[in-house]
Amino acid sequence: MKTAQSIPLAENADVIRGVTFSKADSVAEARDGYMPVLRAGNIQDRLILGDGLVFVPKNKVSEKQKLRRGDIVMCTSSGSPEIVGKTAYSYDDWDGSFGAFCAVVRPKKGKIHSRYLFHYLQSPRFRDWTRNSSGVGIKNIRKSELDAIEIPVPSIEEQCRIAAILDKADAIRRKREQALDFADEFLKSVFLEMFGDPVTNPKGYRQIPLGDIIKVSSGNGLTAKMMDPDGSYPVYGGNGINGYHSEYMFEESRIVIGRVGVYCGAVHISEPRSWITDNALYVREYKMPINKTYLEWALRFANLNQYAGRAAQPLISGSRIYPIEIVVPEDEEQNRFERVVQKKLSLTKKLGAAVEASKDFFGSLSQRAFRGEL
Repeated sequence: MKTAQSIPLAENADVIRGVTFSKADSVAEARDGYMPVLRAGNIQDRLILGDGLVFVPKNKVSEKQKLRRGDIVMCTSSGSPEIVGKTAYSYDDWDGSFGAFCAVVRPKKGKIHSRYLFHYLQSPRFRDWTRNSSGVGIKNIRKSELDAIEIPVPSIEEQCRIAAILDKADAIRRKREQALDFADEFLKSVFLEMFGDPVTNPKGYRQIPLGDIIKVSSGNGLTAKMMDPDGSYPVYGGNGINGYHSEYMFEESRIVIGRVGVYCGAVHISEPRSWITDNALYVREYKMPINKTYLEWALRFANLNQYAGRAAQPLISGSRIYPIEIVVPEDEEQNRFERVVQKKLSLTKKLGAAVEASKDFFGSLSQRAFRGEL
């Protein structure tokens, strides 16, 4: 493809600002006379239309602010430069709208192919531009900036060809990511098949309080500012790795449990040579023999978050979780489950490498497409 002529976005698409409303105008649940409104958190790899919505009176929403098939929803304001400019595609008309921190880029019929434009707005070239968007604290993309940005616009036939190629490459990437999700669900099914529901204990395993099995301690405080960004040792908080540091606390892996906040009760296994912050607990002592892999999954099924204190924010401690009883099968059954997990982890590693390869391939295709080299 020859290098296409670059044309301002405003000549090919309309940029529509989101709905402005006060907190007093909105409600958290659907009701008569109200319309759902997307927020920035609804813009993921796809539009999330079932969760995280707010509802505002219908008279707050103009006709053009209702979401249409082919619209591209974009986050235009956030404290994170990585979120500003994030987009998702609307595959259908939707009787709802989008909030003031978002905008819709609506392709003009006959001017530009909607999927071609969507892929451009997800391209490394455009994302580099969004990272330099206005604002020091809160990052913003102004409508005037979007209108003025120049986009390579080849013929409609060429746009269709490029969109089809990128759609196929993107579908491969998404299928591989779905395979990773299925692998996680597989282990949950294996656990339930082998041991039954831990709550009802249909197989009659012995039940032992956690306080008779383990002792836990809080990790050591380490804020993001204190971390060494060039460090190679993972830092675990309440929801897994949240950074890296030049020092580590433990040589060996530890079971990590989210201690405070929204990820309170989340369970992870740390990598060897890692740091655990005070947003998490870790198992520091085993008072009886138990397979660590089995214990990790038993703790996940225990849903520890339900035992958290709620005074200011969710919080768990050793004293709160020690009375919780878990089922403890015979050693051989625990070890058999670990062997299944290890096989799955080997598969997941290969799938993860395939996902990264497909992401790199898609990124390379996207760059070539919008340089006129595809």
